[in-house]
Amino acid sequence: MLILLQTESLSAAEGIDNKLINKVSQSYTKKFCNAIGFGLSKESAMDFSLAENKQVFKKKKGFNDINKELLAEEIAISVIEKCGYPINLSGEKGILEFKNYYLSKDSKI
Repeated sequence: MLILLQTESLSAAEGIDNKLINKVSQSYTKKFCNAIGFGLSKESAMDFSLAENKQVFKKKKGFNDINKELLAEEIAISVIEKCGYPINLSGEKGILEFKNYYLSKDSKI
């Protein structure tokens, strides 16, 4: 019975984490793709979107503890699907490249 309760609490925590990752990813993707649409470079759009998202979510419970790898993966998939063409990224290679770029920029900010 105790093991079952622990499993349920882990699943609930995972669900909350996944919801937050999804919310942050959608917010980031919208900001990034809009910035690209306005003519910003990939680097400028990345810097702008990271800074804006950190401001929006800094007081959100769990944001600082979010799994950066999972977040970067979700963001990369979303960005490549929605606006990969203007930044010349597509497919698995594009997703991996964007994910690595995002993680390197995120660690600097």
